Amino acid sequence: MKIYKYKKYLNLLVAHSFAKDFKTTPFVRIIPSDVCNLSCEYCWQHSNTSIDMTEIEYKSIIKKAKSMKVGMITFLGGEPLLWCFIYDAIKLCSKLNILTDLTTNGTLLNENTINKLAKNGLDYLNISVDGISTIKNITCIEKNIVFLKKAREKYGMKIRVNSVLKKNNFEEIKILIEFLHKHKIPISIGYVIPSFDKSKEKNVDFFSEDDKYLIEEIICFMKGKIQDKYKIIEPLEYFENIYKYFSKEEFWKCNYSTAYGWINIIGGYKLRSCTKKMDKLEYNYLELKSSDIKEIKELFLKNIQQCNRKCYSNCAYDSYYYSHNKWKLIKKMFLN
Repeated sequence: MKIYKYKKYLNLLVAHSFAKDFKTTPFVRIIPSDVCNLSCEYCWQHSNTSIDMTEIEYKSIIKKAKSMKVGMITFLGGEPLLWCFIYDAIKLCSKLNILTDLTTNGTLLNENTINKLAKNGLDYLNISVDGISTIKNITCIEKNIVFLKKAREKYGMKIRVNSVLKKNNFEEIKILIEFLHKHKIPISIGYVIPSFDKSKEKNVDFFSEDDKYLIEEIICFMKGKIQDKYKIIEPLEYFENIYKYFSKEEFWKCNYSTAYGWINIIGGYKLRSCTKKMDKLEYNYLELKSSDIKEIKELFLKNIQQCNRKCYSNCAYDSYYYSHNKWKLIKKMFLN
């Protein structure tokens, strides 16, 4: 790992120390555009009428994030690789010793794009293989596996795959898990859940209590793979607790409102409370002071009390779970 990587991780530790009393948030998500080149049947996190974030906006946001002791910036979408400034934005973050994380649907990955991401200092690459046939996505990743491994080994870039469990894709997910295990690539897997905005839902057959036999098969399979030290990010409890979600129990709490939560920034310097809500708050990120963070977190907590039982986001659940089970996080990261 190069020296600047250590500086980035040191910067993240500083960000965590500042976050303890709500002076800042260690993580910022920049959503430069909601435009995507796919239209996944269950996804409501894109809009092809979205206006892209400008060069002036992203530079101002990143410099503001640095002044607020942010330790990591994530680039989301839509599809962030469609945004013309993505490589420059990652390079600026690296120059300022800020860790970077990017989630892409993988369709635009090739030797050139992977090398550019790596050379500009991207630290974490998340590839979502949800939008088209999982088998096709395996072919896409397999085609690029040499370049992905090179980015991992030469530049220290961490790679993981994200996917979803639908009623009709469990057999493909099994194949995907085995393929990634062979190449030592972690996978994050979440149940498909309904949208908060019913008008955006398409013809998706969501899981329900009637799917007990399929769910039990999924739980049994995941338990075996987790016990066999497969790099599955979700704890077994996530898969098992789907029944609590069905019954609307209040058994977990989204981490947005905690000291270690996130702030999502869209074009115009506005905030988005949640990537799944696609909303816009009236706060201007460039005008934020440390004293505003606690007020924003209180607003997020109020929102969570209204929506938490309607949501079963695996990434939010993971953040909640491992922040409350730190030994299991250490075991997952270092002992598996």
